[in-house]
Amino acid sequence: MSWHKVDVKVGTENISGMLNANMLQISSVENLGESITVNGKNYKIESFIVDHRDNVLKIILAKASPAKEKSDDKPTQRAD
Repeated sequence: MSWHKVDVKVGTENISGMLNANMLQISSVENLGESITVNGKNYKIESFIVDHRDNVLKIILAKASPAKEKSDDKPTQRAD
């Protein structure tokens, strides 16, 4: 996957960031919290690392919870 520019909201602060799959990079902020808003969608923060060389936060976003679907135990493809 490639990196995409995204709009990030941390508390009341709006900043730009770069997103690749579930890895987000933003400039360092004071109070990160437990969740973050990326392009209007709220994500929980799984973990983060502060890169002091570039003053950047490297954030791993928690993946969405699995869909709550029931299996009908029927194959989706025909087996030959």
